[in-house]
Amino acid sequence: MSTRTELRHGIALATLCSLHAAASDAPVAPVHPLEATAALKAAFAERIGHPADVLAFDLGEHYARALVQNVAAPDEYDEFAAVPGQPLEPGRPKKVGDIDCRRKIPFAALDLDAGARALAQARTIAAANGYKTPESISLGADIFCRDFGWRAILTSDADDDAMLQVTWTPDGTLPKAQEMHEDGWRKVDVTRLLAGGAKVTPAAPKPPPKTVAGDGRTRDFLLGIEADLARVQAEVGAPLGFRHISIGHTQLSLDVYQPANRKRVSTWLVGDDGAIKLWREDDTIPFDCNKPFASADFPLAQLADLIAEAPAQIPSMPQAEVKDAAVRRSGFCGKPHVYIKLEDDRGYGNVEYDERGRLVSAEIQ
Repeated sequence: MSTRTELRHGIALATLCSLHAAASDAPVAPVHPLEATAALKAAFAERIGHPADVLAFDLGEHYARALVQNVAAPDEYDEFAAVPGQPLEPGRPKKVGDIDCRRKIPFAALDLDAGARALAQARTIAAANGYKTPESISLGADIFCRDFGWRAILTSDADDDAMLQVTWTPDGTLPKAQEMHEDGWRKVDVTRLLAGGAKVTPAAPKPPPKTVAGDGRTRDFLLGIEADLARVQAEVGAPLGFRHISIGHTQLSLDVYQPANRKRVSTWLVGDDGAIKLWREDDTIPFDCNKPFASADFPLAQLADLIAEAPAQIPSMPQAEVKDAAVRRSGFCGKPHVYIKLEDDRGYGNVEYDERGRLVSAEIQ
């Protein structure tokens, strides 16, 4: 064996030994985490290795996840995961731009026993009222970045639209519940839920969604959408009045006001094979901007070029990848603008063009 080959083998062996040693030294998650919450928290604390605040925590039998912020370095966010009976791997850094809400509690205040009790109560509520058994429960802020606590979202096989949200404070007390209705969320008494007084009513059968088969041509919608807008317009049977256009590599999504009822919006999806599907229909939101815009109101003919040129608009992100694009009204009921999202190894960027295709802004998120 040559000296060079021996050296390569020696380096490979040393690397494997180092990795094995690191794995053997890592804290191990308990086999039954819901029954050993103190041990689970201790394992996370050891793996995190520094004072941290908790922004989110998912807890279940088969998986646990923590999103934390370094107290000493507030711009550092990391995600740690635990699988029962397995060593915890090092944390994965999270980009600052990925953090939508920064409500948090100190790691020392994290009460996993309260989360386990809340999950057990959520399962009792689900069984009593015809919802699917939740596999896990989550700690964090609500979608408006306000209430911080444990939260379980329950759904039902009997009715795809049925949804129940139950929340607890971080210490597992004061549960509240609300169920989804056509006009929004309504509060439900938790005592009634525990007694099975809010059972899911099976939904009436829905007609299959309207679909049109693909044409056999593979698409990348970031390279152009004009032909598929014309195909959707033929299905609608009238000029399209848009509320929102979402453009990805493999899917085109169109929120279109219904020609006969401007208070209803239809969402049409076009797949990368050209298949068209009427996905859903919704009422408009009162006091929102419900003014349609047409294809002539935004730079449709320039759209593919604007998307392709977007990375060059941010000099520090010339090699960024275009993730997706959208066309929607700017501000509150302003002119329809084009919004393009970029990503590279370091972060995210946003590029905005106006209704004539002129650059409005180009900045790192």
